[in-house]
Amino acid sequence: MNTSKNRILIKSIGFGDEKMYIELNTDKVLSVPYSYTERLSKAISEDLKDYRLIANGIGIHFNKIDEDISVDGIIRDFGNQSKRINISVSESFLDLADKYAKEHNMSRSALLQKATMEFIAS
Repeated sequence: MNTSKNRILIKSIGFGDEKMYIELNTDKVLSVPYSYTERLSKAISEDLKDYRLIANGIGIHFNKIDEDISVDGIIRDFGNQSKRINISVSESFLDLADKYAKEHNMSRSALLQKATMEFIAS
């Protein structure tokens, strides 16, 4: 469980044509398609840009469409095939992941899926 000191929080949000980009305090960016929720997928650009961060960045409230999403929820849903989300990571992280995966006779994808599921279960 995250403590308030090391909790993953939202720093900023950017909006693209098909997805939003959520910058975290870890300097990673979540690329979240608007299809993540029904309300987001039906919203127009102006509705999406009318938002506020909840509780210092644990989530986002979209005022005009009355939708709330959280970092924890996005991470939880990462393994759900119906809600595909891309998480950007540094090249050095991928190098370490590849090395570890090779040492354990796994693919990088299998390693990341296993790590994600263990994180979700904790």
